[in-house]
Order: sequence, then C-alpha cells, then structure tokens
Amino acid sequence: MKLVHLSLTDFRSYGSLELNLDDGHHLFLGPNGTGKTNILEAIHLLGTGSSQRAQRDGEMVAHGATGFRVGARLHSEDGRSLRVEVALGEGSRKRILLDKDPARASDLLANIKVVSFAPSDVRLVQDSAGNRRRFLDLLGGQISAEYVQLLREHQRAVKQRNETLGRPFVHSRGRPEARRAREPWSDLVVELGARLFLRRADLVEHLAAAVSKLTGGAFRDAGALEARYVPGVEWSGDDPRDALRAAMDATVDKDEALGYTTAGPQKDDLLLKLGGRVLRHYGSLGQQQLSAMFLKLSQADLVRTAAGATPLLLVDEMFAVLDRRAAEEFLARVEGEGQIFLATAQEGWLGELRDRRFHVHPVGGSNPGEDSGNAV
Repeated sequence: MKLVHLSLTDFRSYGSLELNLDDGHHLFLGPNGTGKTNILEAIHLLGTGSSQRAQRDGEMVAHGATGFRVGARLHSEDGRSLRVEVALGEGSRKRILLDKDPARASDLLANIKVVSFAPSDVRLVQDSAGNRRRFLDLLGGQISAEYVQLLREHQRAVKQRNETLGRPFVHSRGRPEARRAREPWSDLVVELGARLFLRRADLVEHLAAAVSKLTGGAFRDAGALEARYVPGVEWSGDDPRDALRAAMDATVDKDEALGYTTAGPQKDDLLLKLGGRVLRHYGSLGQQQLSAMFLKLSQADLVRTAAGATPLLLVDEMFAVLDRRAAEEFLARVEGEGQIFLATAQEGWLGELRDRRFHVHPVGGSNPGEDSGNAV
C-alpha cells in the first residue's frame, strides 16, 4: 500500500493541507505543538475510521470549525488506485467514502493497512485488559473481514441480552418471564462467543509466534517475550460452548444485579511475560516500552503475511523513549517495508536517513515545508 496524496480540511491544526508523498521514509520535523502528530493521526483515521489518541471524533475538528475532512489517494499492491474520504459534519455525523461510494470502518480495515507506533503504546502492557482486547480486535480486523463481522454480531447479541438484564425489563416482566425472554439471546451469545474465543485463540497463537521470533535476543538474558491468550472462560477440548454456557448460568444472579453480561470474550486478555514473570507487574519501564514496540512490529508482520499487504507505518516520537541501540534495531526491522511516516521534534541522528524530510511550521493551517534540496 502506498499513500500518494493526503488532503486535510479543518482537521486539528490544519485549516487546509495538500501533501504529495513518495515511497520510503517521510520525516515530519518541527517543535512540539506544530501539528506533526496530527498528520499521522489523519493517516490512521484513513486506515481504521478512528483516531489512535482521540476519545471522540469531535476532538479532531479544528478550532472554530463545524467539521473536518480527511481525503487521500492510494495505490494498492495489485495496482489499483483507491480514493478514500473520512469526514465529520455538523451533528457529529461521520461519513466514509471509498471511491465515492458509502463505506464503513470495516471497509477501511479491509483496504488500507496502518500500524502506528507511539510512546503511549506502553499502555498495551501497563493498562487494563480492554486495551489489549482492542489491539487484538484491530489486528483481527486488518487480517480478516469475517473477524470484524463476528465481533460485531457478538457485541450486538450481548447488547440485546443486556437489555433483558436491566432492572426496568426485569421489574416489568418479573424475574421468571425475564429469564425466559433472555434465553434466545443467551443461546446466541454462547454460539457467537464460542466462535470468537476460537478466532482469538488462533490469532494469539500466530501473534505469539511472531513476537517470540522478533524478540529472541532483544532482552539480553531475559529471553524472548511470551504472549498467551487468556480467555474470559477457560474450556477444555475443541468446543468452548459448554463451558461458556455453564459460566453464564453460574453468573445469572450477578448479571441481573449488575445489569450486564459478565462472562464471555468481553473478559479476554493477552498475557505478556518476560523471563517467566508477568511483564505488567515486574517489567521495567524500558522492558515494557520495548515489548509494546515489538507487539506493534508483530502486528505489521502479520498484516504483511496474513493479509498480503504492506502497511503504512506511523512512528510518532518513538525515538524520544528508545535508546540508540533500540531505535536502530527498530529502523533495521522496518527498512524497506513500504512507506514510513516519522514525526519528531528533534532530528538528531535521524538525519542519517536518506529520503524526504518535511519541516512542520508552527502556524495552524499551513502546509509543511518540504526540504527537497537536502532530502533525508
């Protein structure tokens, strides 16, 4: 995948931006707060339909504007030219177009592959299981459209079951009638949840192999990074349905008290260990940061091998948290792997790269100035 043109309107700090792009490295250089990360965020939006840092779409609207537009032209590996647009209008209604046809975020995942790297990735290791589930679901969606469909159907079924667990529903029907009304949704949650368990288990198996291969020797005497799937419900054999049904039956009183379904894939986690110890609890900050970077590198590797597409790599200030050895290893692993977009406030030794460099000026709404005479 190659991004050949990027267009922004009222997006973050940019009133207007038109940027032509070539193969290889693109270094966005400028002081903090000048809009470097905003460009990477726009590219991430094109590949996923969402921001890697904003909680709400409205946060990406330029100050004083009522909406934004991000457009691009890309070339795929098979020679196709693809035009994509993501826009937010008044009333926070988001519109996605692929070659001028209405599309969904899942269509972006299927057609445009992006992998982002940032210091905040360390939260994959440090924070709750929800962050790691979102990482797995993003990876699963980039590899398989069927994964996205299964995830969507499971979430919809859980939502419907949760409605029958709510106090208004139970009080209006009575507990016995509410439970009878819940049975079809419980059956569907079991069926879809079991399928999702198996898909995630297979996904983590491939991820774990990629992580182990990439990290051999990277942590000195600690060994390779281990990744293991921890399902919300443990099962034996090849079919998780009976175990999931038993877990849901056992938690029905708890579910009714809380008003939502507590057992199932929505409790899955990705366990990360280094040297036999749980990385989240016992790893140093440096080990956690490196591990997060290797998770993202493994994501890029699986997208290339399983989806047959070269992802766009978005690298935001990673070199501020990696030492020179780790940074050089990172660049060596991604060298020649398609387009790389790097944003940094300090050029430093990155000046040794030989490709294009863009200076991002601290003026909202202006284009980055390309230093083509001294291409990096």
